[in-house]
Amino acid sequence: MNVSDWLAYLETLHPDEIELGLDRVRTVAAELNLDFSAKTVITIAGTNGKGSTSCFLESLLRSAGKSTGLYSSPHLLKYNERIRINGICINDSLLCHAFTRVEQARKGNSLTYFEFGTLAALLIFAESELDYIILEVGLGGRLDAVNIIDADLAVITNIALDHTEWLGNTREKIAFEKAGIIRQDQAVIFGEHDIPESLLKQVKLLNAQLYHLSKDFDYQSSANHWVWQGHDQEQKKYRFEIEVPTASLLDFYPSNAAIALQAMLLLGLDIASYNLDVGICHARLSGRFQMLNRGYTLVLDVAHNPHAAGYLAENIKRYFPKKTIHIVIAMLSNKDVEQTLLKLQEIPSSWYVASLKNSRGSEAKILYNNLQISAQKSVSMFESVQEAFYKAEQNLQANDVLLVTGSFYTVAAVLELI
Repeated sequence: MNVSDWLAYLETLHPDEIELGLDRVRTVAAELNLDFSAKTVITIAGTNGKGSTSCFLESLLRSAGKSTGLYSSPHLLKYNERIRINGICINDSLLCHAFTRVEQARKGNSLTYFEFGTLAALLIFAESELDYIILEVGLGGRLDAVNIIDADLAVITNIALDHTEWLGNTREKIAFEKAGIIRQDQAVIFGEHDIPESLLKQVKLLNAQLYHLSKDFDYQSSANHWVWQGHDQEQKKYRFEIEVPTASLLDFYPSNAAIALQAMLLLGLDIASYNLDVGICHARLSGRFQMLNRGYTLVLDVAHNPHAAGYLAENIKRYFPKKTIHIVIAMLSNKDVEQTLLKLQEIPSSWYVASLKNSRGSEAKILYNNLQISAQKSVSMFESVQEAFYKAEQNLQANDVLLVTGSFYTVAAVLELI
């Protein structure tokens, strides 16, 4: 079977898209004899910023001459994007071989699409000569499939409301789930100023060493200048200062770069010994405030919850204060549509709302009604992201900005068109 055949098959293996729990995954992992004892594992959880933090850390490690494996999700255009070795997406042959091995080890155990793919990624990494493995949590942390591997370093980027039907409807409940990646006596980085009590409780219970943004490490950014300060486990202090390239990933996500740099110290890497400015400034990630010139400025961003939408709105206002903004948006039905749209309405815009054509996609009418209720006058409704995008392009002037957002699926649909 080719990759497409395998992915179609994986969708048939379990009646539910998501079933949290580790027992089934652990059973199959034991059959695969996964061994990570010679590798250092970093697990990254958080409501938002997992992708950019992982990308920064991968780039920094590679700039220090280290070999890396990175598992992330979801993908935009090809499943292979989820598994990278030394910055390169896995090839079809190796991916299909890993799928075959997992299928043989499964022995009738029911696995979700994500669980099966996670085991394939872990198998590839376990059998590759790699120094560092970066595992991005798919959902939550405590019961997510990647959590069968013990992390040498846990990273939690931030805590906000998302996936509440699975993780709980308060920040404290969600923090408890994400704190499940912390291990006994190991270090954990938390990348937000306000730390939930439930996370602190787990840190104390496990005797973990907490490194907290604004307390144990911090950053300042102004104009095109970025300064970071932190310390290692021996309390040795470090300071890192660079000029920030305009429209770089560092420019958009400085806090996540700060997390990645603190991780480098806790991994025992002396940042003074490497040219890490190369790694931090050359990090690239599709769909995160990705700007493309098409005779106008196209911005692609996968923001899909209120926390991410608020951050996106601030960046749009910062970068394009006097520009006319057009927004193409489509969302999943299980997201907080009302609050996400409310955050984006801080940007004066013309709106092109679309339906997402998948099992969890929201109808355009729902987005349209929310915007009408909030008195947004320039709102058009479309049956697909493609139709909305084409119409928006027709209405653009050369100096306008077109923002495509709301979901990975929305951004992927436009990337396929261009």
